[in-house]
Amino acid sequence: MIHLLLGADEYLSAEWLAARKATLGDPEMASLNTIELNGAQSNAAAILGEASMMPFLAPQRLVIVRGLLDNYEKRMAASKNAEAAIYTEMATFLDGLRGVPDSCILALVDNSVDKRRGLWKGYVLPAAGDRPERRIDGLDALIKAGVVHLETLTAPDVKELPGWLQRRARHKNIAIEGAAVALLCNFVGPNLRQLDNELEKLSIYADGRPITPQDVRAMVADASEEMIWNLTDALAQRQPAKAMQALRDLRRNDQNPIYILTMIARQYRMLIEVKSLAGAGVTNHFDIAKALGYAAFPVQKALQLSHQYTFAELEETLERLLEVDMAMKSGADQDTELDILVAELSVRRQKWAA
Repeated sequence: MIHLLLGADEYLSAEWLAARKATLGDPEMASLNTIELNGAQSNAAAILGEASMMPFLAPQRLVIVRGLLDNYEKRMAASKNAEAAIYTEMATFLDGLRGVPDSCILALVDNSVDKRRGLWKGYVLPAAGDRPERRIDGLDALIKAGVVHLETLTAPDVKELPGWLQRRARHKNIAIEGAAVALLCNFVGPNLRQLDNELEKLSIYADGRPITPQDVRAMVADASEEMIWNLTDALAQRQPAKAMQALRDLRRNDQNPIYILTMIARQYRMLIEVKSLAGAGVTNHFDIAKALGYAAFPVQKALQLSHQYTFAELEETLERLLEVDMAMKSGADQDTELDILVAELSVRRQKWAA
């Protein structure tokens, strides 16, 4: 059986491969019957040879090949025509896939395939010597014929992520409150491996009781982003005391001044990006998050705050942040610069509102 893991999420891909390995029986025998090959350092003959070998005291053999198709794509892009050696190499490989025995699970793990090129859509291999011209079926035809199985292993989008995490928690018999699920997804985003790791860590911390939002804030490192938004929110609301308290909270969380300044600048850049999309008619924070590549939580916060600023105010603030950055990196006391910046931005908001 041949499986194509194309553009698969790293965590889901590793989980899928582990499940296939588990079907090989005893772990020791499974290890003896599992081989991983680097596609950039292998060739069609070697891969097909491994696939044709009989399993040892197990029902099947697992052959994992990483980066072969990516390497083929790179070599195809560098070739001038179908007479290049890469096309003969690919013909050997694509033709050979039809002969892979059922005793082998062949997993091809790659980033992408250009569907405009011969590897996907097929090509004509020119005649050479005694070899006649012939048509070579590409991956698309092999998938349609059932020779190759395309596995869809993409990470869920921001709307589906909480549901994925809830199912993961149920599978692991971990109790977690709905608000904690939402907060954890907002903090981590669609990094499934980190989400799974954080879920395990929180389960140990909760020690049998349901995981709460407070647990997430206490245990997940990315919770500092919410603190940054508390500061940004206080500045937008023209609340200097609240802004200074948020700054103190960040310092207690062991965040260094340069990091805090960088995160503040990131928030204001996000405000500009979100405000621009909202002005263009994109008003759903999930859609904006997907378009900009951010997690849903910061985009939702930015959307709420963006209406309180003009573009001129945001651009002026970014210029001031650049000045502070240069001062902090030129020997000025970093904590003092941050204190002055926060106080100044609060006063500026009052001036702009007047």
